Amino acid sequence: MLPPEHMTWFFNQPDSALSSAEIRKERHAVRYLHIGVEFDSTVFFLERFINETLTKKLGMLQRPMVQEIWQSTDKIFGVDETAWRTLKVYDSLQEIILPAMSRIFFGLPLGRDPKYLTAFRRYVLAMGIGTLVIGQLPRYFKGLLVPLFNVPLWYYREKSMKALVPMVERQLIESRDAKANAVEEKYDLISQSGRVSAKLGSIRNVADSKMLAEWILLLGFAALSSTIIQASNILLDIVSCTKETQAYGILREEAAASLKTDEDWNNPAVFRRFILSDSAIRESLRYHPILIKGLTKEVIRSEGLSLPDGTHIPQGGWLGIPVLGLHMDDRFYPNPGKYDPFRWAKLKMEREAAQNKEDSEGERNRASIKDYAGQPTSTYVGFGYGRHACPGRWFAVQLLKILLAYLTLNYDIEPTGPMPKTTVIGDAALPPISASVRIRRRRQRATRGQHNL
Repeated sequence: MLPPEHMTWFFNQPDSALSSAEIRKERHAVRYLHIGVEFDSTVFFLERFINETLTKKLGMLQRPMVQEIWQSTDKIFGVDETAWRTLKVYDSLQEIILPAMSRIFFGLPLGRDPKYLTAFRRYVLAMGIGTLVIGQLPRYFKGLLVPLFNVPLWYYREKSMKALVPMVERQLIESRDAKANAVEEKYDLISQSGRVSAKLGSIRNVADSKMLAEWILLLGFAALSSTIIQASNILLDIVSCTKETQAYGILREEAAASLKTDEDWNNPAVFRRFILSDSAIRESLRYHPILIKGLTKEVIRSEGLSLPDGTHIPQGGWLGIPVLGLHMDDRFYPNPGKYDPFRWAKLKMEREAAQNKEDSEGERNRASIKDYAGQPTSTYVGFGYGRHACPGRWFAVQLLKILLAYLTLNYDIEPTGPMPKTTVIGDAALPPISASVRIRRRRQRATRGQHNL
């Protein structure tokens, strides 16, 4: 693990010197759980696919995402305005986020098909457990235990693929028939797969419909599992704040000030004004990173690599970042052991005040203001950093903002007791699965009446 003073050097190293490929294959169990999926082409496709379909298409994705969050939240959290209910946070948010993600990734009717959603949920669960457990084991034990994990994983993967492959095949045919406009107007990732595949075909040979479906499924696993963890941590962090902080109420006021009509919900630009919500999300990612240590890379240069302090790392050595240690370093964060939901909003306001200075220092400050939840820095790596930062982070933050706004505007939420401790498995930090909250529908909602979907 590298010390903070080596962070900038580490992040600036080229892929020809440090590579994450072998770490992903071993530590993330890619070579054991993704049998038949070629690593380099998968990474190449997913990074570009996410950029083309999620990052650049947020405006097109917003409306269906909002619809599913509204509908699923009402179903899971309830609409009874008189009685309090106690719900498990992780399980409840999974039931809300799963349909929203599925609608974006798989479209309709598949994204609302109960049988398909059950198969996909269990595929994600099997993949998640396999990644956590197999990734931590020595190679000898991996060989013994992998077959046990691959049986349920293979079963639910095949059930999911049976529905996905024909849909992807139809999109590839549409693209070949030059029906680009019809594909472009659709918002789900399956519909976009044909267009992106055709576009990337001029750069590199792109796989057939089965491989494209496999890639979409893998992307769904990564997006769903990480977003549920983040959402659980965020909600627990916010409702566990002291009464003096008034975090939940302040976030409600911010949402009410901007979300006055249903069309406001469908406008991505409106959510870019949510500075306080963005700050709370970013602070939770600092306070509860999914990986307590990570961004690990292998030295691949034959002559090895020398650290800035002269320490020589031979070829095959691993270098990584103590993520939690970095996020809890008081050199970068005052009182780092406290969850301060508006830490980043206050920092942003301080820096914006400095912008008003009409001098060269002010110009430099203006260029450095990137305190948004999806923007990594050398001391904030909740979404990774550099060239290989999470490509879907802007989509994830947008979904979290929408979810948080809907919850604060339509529900009163209270903790049921002290927040349980995070569960650490290897490098991963998971929210307390047993944590629960008390929820009641608000009698006076600040926005949106009944909706028809």
